[in-house]
Amino acid sequence: MIEQLQPDLLLLDINMPSGSGFDLLAQLSYVPHVIFVTAHDDFAVKSFEVNALDYLLKPVTQARLAIAIEKYKKLQTPLEVDSRFFIKDGQRCFFIALEDVQVFEAMGNYTRLHTQDRAVSVYRTLANIAERLPEEPFFRANRSWLFNIHYIASLEQESGGTLEVILENKMSVSLSRAQTTAFKQRYKL
Repeated sequence: MIEQLQPDLLLLDINMPSGSGFDLLAQLSYVPHVIFVTAHDDFAVKSFEVNALDYLLKPVTQARLAIAIEKYKKLQTPLEVDSRFFIKDGQRCFFIALEDVQVFEAMGNYTRLHTQDRAVSVYRTLANIAERLPEEPFFRANRSWLFNIHYIASLEQESGGTLEVILENKMSVSLSRAQTTAFKQRYKL
């Protein structure tokens, strides 16, 4: 329902019958703002590591809930769809902002996100991610790679007439023939 309704705010328990609230966030393509509501105070630090707006202990009083909701209301801008990825790496959880991703790499049912200084995997296909991304500044190089044009350090012509994109993080991505043509047309090369 979160994927369909795309709420701006989610009140989420830590312990649920089918896993933890952190596990749920790791499965989402769309991650709303989160206020954790739980009977367990031992996850408070971890919740703020994933940028939770607040952490409410049960039983929740109306006054305490009102304070948490006020934190949400004070946000300057509403959360944009797909503006960040929730990453669960073992016991560590964190967000990666969409604008920090230089390239997406398909790895079967997973996609590897490469930033300037790290590479992490999310349990989503590249096709699933691609359909939710804005057309700009992202460009599909081929079936396995999708990159952010803002991070292009250089372009090189390959022997077969295709282009190779070198990104700021030193990764290189080869464009397919069809995508080389599309890239040249879009950016008037």
